[in-house]
Amino acid sequence: MLVREISMDDVPVIGNIYVEAFEHQPEALKFYRMVPYVQFCKDAGYAFVAEESGKIDGFILGYERPDIFNGRIAFIELLAVRPDAQKQGYARKLIECFAETARAKGIREISVATACYMDAYSIYRHLGFMDCKNDMRTLFKMI
Repeated sequence: MLVREISMDDVPVIGNIYVEAFEHQPEALKFYRMVPYVQFCKDAGYAFVAEESGKIDGFILGYERPDIFNGRIAFIELLAVRPDAQKQGYARKLIECFAETARAKGIREISVATACYMDAYSIYRHLGFMDCKNDMRTLFKMI
């Protein structure tokens, strides 16, 4: 298994992995703005794919953001692995690469937000993530 930086040529493949991993309809891809989003994470230094024999099986995207306690944290925005490649260590390797990158930049914490009713929550817990135990609830408003 090889983990490498994302190339912009990988965007169609990771879009399809996203659709497969999160069980969206393929038509949903036309609503996503994957190219600028991947470019943003790539520019931030937090965009990687995991591949085996030249086939991309998973990816991770993120960025740094300010944090009142640590100064900066690295935030995992999106992690997805093809359903037929899950439970083979891809998520672990992608997170390890993400963490090593953050550590090399002097960052002491990586963070992720995920729905607790999805399998992702238990996967992150299994990989050593802890609950923040705060009263935060994410809200948004379209403007």
